[in-house]
Amino acid sequence: MNIKEKLNEFAAKINANPEHIEDFTRCYHVQLKPEGHYELMFSDGQVNVHHEPQSEGADCTLKLSEKNFIKLIEGDWDPTKAFMMGQLKVEGKLGNALKLHQIVKTYNQ
Repeated sequence: MNIKEKLNEFAAKINANPEHIEDFTRCYHVQLKPEGHYELMFSDGQVNVHHEPQSEGADCTLKLSEKNFIKLIEGDWDPTKAFMMGQLKVEGKLGNALKLHQIVKTYNQ
């Protein structure tokens, strides 16, 4: 399964049961190595995935490899440890990145 399919599957899982994101509004940009730019827009109890960023500003930008991003959305990766080891770069408030990880963990239980 490629990254687009993984992201769409992840969004569908959240949108089918949005109770954990009802009051959550954030825009995440994801820059993947070697190439790939995505946007995750959480608002109004839904998450929308765009395969190219639609908005200029993001609350948080994550920079990592495609392989590690797949591990992240599957809940098999510790982003705190990855950040400390330089495998994940975060632009914006680190708390926003941690909130995304919390959402991922919630929907992968």
